[in-house]
Amino acid sequence: MTRIAGGSRRGRGRSTFSRRRQAAGLVLVVGCVSPWTLNAQVSAPAYHALQLDCGRFRQEFRSSITLESGGRRTREATGRDGILVLRAASSDSGTVLTAWFDTLSVWRSGNGERIEPSTDGVIGGRFRGLLTSAGVFTSTDRPFVPDDVAQVANVGDALERLLPRLPAVPLERGESVKDGEGLVITRLADGTILGQVTERYRLTTRFEGEDVRQLDDSTQVTAHRTDTETGVFDWAPELGVVRWERQITIDVSVPAGGVVKHTFRTRIEQQALTARLEGSCSAP
Repeated sequence: MTRIAGGSRRGRGRSTFSRRRQAAGLVLVVGCVSPWTLNAQVSAPAYHALQLDCGRFRQEFRSSITLESGGRRTREATGRDGILVLRAASSDSGTVLTAWFDTLSVWRSGNGERIEPSTDGVIGGRFRGLLTSAGVFTSTDRPFVPDDVAQVANVGDALERLLPRLPAVPLERGESVKDGEGLVITRLADGTILGQVTERYRLTTRFEGEDVRQLDDSTQVTAHRTDTETGVFDWAPELGVVRWERQITIDVSVPAGGVVKHTFRTRIEQQALTARLEGSCSAP
């Protein structure tokens, strides 16, 4: 089995969570909404500091990883569970976020082994970034993640993957908005969480293109990559996102050639959950 490390990306698109996709403005699907409908609606959902400050969120990821090469197939599973505490402050550019893990556990299993390193070196470390009202997030700082934790699960993207993008315009039920790079947000029928009516939205993304990857020996190879994500989030104006469940699939294929003796394929299937918890925050 050849281990592949992340590298630069080229091609028509960017990854599901790329900054370029986040920076692209959403446009209304042609024919879905008339000017009269937009005027009749109050406002689009939007993030702001008062809504997010002192929020506590449970963040869970479950991943199944399948690797194939030279007729051999291996499977691994990884998990990450944690409670992320959020502080928020208003700025001219958006909302400044600071977050830290109050609790965190990570694990990986495969080949009859289970690895579950201590996360004491991560708990309390600060994640920082800037969030726009529509959910475009720019990371400005991450805490140090010990190697034994980083080899089991990607913890450094916790704040980047906490909150979904929002529609830039108000939507009626059944209406959608999309950008030019595979992101679509659709208003669904309202839901109910803990007795409170919530606006419900489906968010889907798709990317297909080429990755330039670096092997352990620093050799670069070109891989074909396809990312898809489908999820539903519940929105309450006074709290923001109260629940976001999604399924993510990543397929990567490296053809045989050069130093790659056999075609190498990786498939990652991931279940992810963000859920806002009751209670106030306190600094560690």
